[in-house]
Amino acid sequence: MKKFLSVLLAVCLLMAVFTSAALAEKGPKGPKGPGIKHEEKLENKQLKELQKMVDKANREIEKLVKHAQKTPHDDIDWLQKKVAQVTAPVFAYAKRIGAVVECTYTTYYIDGQYVLVDPLRVINIT
Repeated sequence: MKKFLSVLLAVCLLMAVFTSAALAEKGPKGPKGPGIKHEEKLENKQLKELQKMVDKANREIEKLVKHAQKTPHDDIDWLQKKVAQVTAPVFAYAKRIGAVVECTYTTYYIDGQYVLVDPLRVINIT
């Protein structure tokens, strides 16, 4: 009985592994033609612009963090508001072009406490 149950469990695990690949989403199946290259150039241009915006925002966030670390008064709320102001246009542009931007939290020591600040990173463009 134990052997039968172990074989049954092994078969179920194998079925779960093999069927998960069948559920994977496939890429877009649009027509291939002369218009595709123009769209790809536009997407590459937009992606490069987004990457520039992300890099600029990350530099600005670094400056804000350094400023907050240098000042003796508690300015964590100010920092978080400024970071939100810096990242808002980047998220809006990414949403408009169909890209995904992610915040990867980094821990900084500011005014006697650890604070999570979120530099940006481009994930993909759809």
